[in-house]
Amino acid sequence: MKTRGEKQYINMPRFAAKLYDNLTGVKGVNKSFEEIAVFIGNSVKQGYLLDVGTGPGRLLLEIHKNNSLLDLYGLDISASMLDVAKQNLKAVKNVNLQVGNITGTDYPANFFDCIVTTGSFYNWDKPVEGLNEIFRILKQGKSAYIFDTYKEYDKSLLKARLKENLKDYSIIRKFLSKPFLKKQLSITYSITEYENIIRQSVFKENYTIHQIDLGNLPVWLRIELRKD
Repeated sequence: MKTRGEKQYINMPRFAAKLYDNLTGVKGVNKSFEEIAVFIGNSVKQGYLLDVGTGPGRLLLEIHKNNSLLDLYGLDISASMLDVAKQNLKAVKNVNLQVGNITGTDYPANFFDCIVTTGSFYNWDKPVEGLNEIFRILKQGKSAYIFDTYKEYDKSLLKARLKENLKDYSIIRKFLSKPFLKKQLSITYSITEYENIIRQSVFKENYTIHQIDLGNLPVWLRIELRKD
């Protein structure tokens, strides 16, 4: 089976995970995590929250800063990424990190009060199976949120915003950071493709899609999946 990117993350060496953490640690990305954390904090006040594809764990850190009452869980297919996450989250006590794939987890059914994934969904090799597992482990009446990029973004506006975000960084940092976003945007889904995937899942009747800015970049969607 052709992979959308899972294979490279599963086999990612430790130095590559640390490099990823460093190169994505720019203000635009950090600001997007802060904005998502505020949104999540307004949506769920307490309980159990899962970050799927948590990577270096920086979103979990921002969520903790915004609301320390939440019990945090992070799932990622890369053991190396979670090693980095453990360092980034060493001051956070109520966090549980686990290596695994969202297509099949050992979390109890109806367990999480909120599930979120950011910049990860487009890489899932089996997105429908992943959504169905999210439904299983999400509590009744609660929502999961997908924050991801989409193909129909305004290219000229992105160019201007990206230039603004990186204006205070070195030439080397600019040169290294841009390819990360460019690669993601080259293989991300269109809005129609997102809808086609969701409609094959158990969330087919309970989802909404909003085009949003995150971190000053006009390339993002927020997809809410509700378990009614």
